[in-house]
Amino acid sequence: MSDSSSSSPSEIDTLRRELATMRQSLIDEGTLDGAFEEVENSNKSGFLLHVEDTLTVYFEDAARMISIIGHAMTIKPKEYAEFDKALKTLRDHSSKVGAKKVRNAVTTTRECVRHENIEGAKEALKNVKTELASVITKLEPYFEKLRKVALIATS
Repeated sequence: MSDSSSSSPSEIDTLRRELATMRQSLIDEGTLDGAFEEVENSNKSGFLLHVEDTLTVYFEDAARMISIIGHAMTIKPKEYAEFDKALKTLRDHSSKVGAKKVRNAVTTTRECVRHENIEGAKEALKNVKTELASVITKLEPYFEKLRKVALIATS
């Protein structure tokens, strides 16, 4: 009598192929870049949800940084060097996790700051927030499938 809760190796292989297809689609559309794959491959512990944990921390930090930068632009609109430094940090973090569209939006915001165009920077920062929300939404199905793979692999 076979256990109906056990999964075959072909099921997990199918899920892994689906993950690869999803990842490649996100890279092809420009949402992610190769750094995302580096995050996946940096997992030395074998913990399958490493990439989700890493990106969740990034999402939380990025949202917090966007809020702080936006608030600072309202109360200290002439602190261009301070904004540029904070935006550089956000851009670097976005690059490390492969969030390409977020990184590009941050770069546009930095250009506005460098040209001391605070109103343009505020508008561009709204785009950063939009791109961050988009990547979160687009990665959720990927993470759901990744959790399923992790569940099957550990059962």
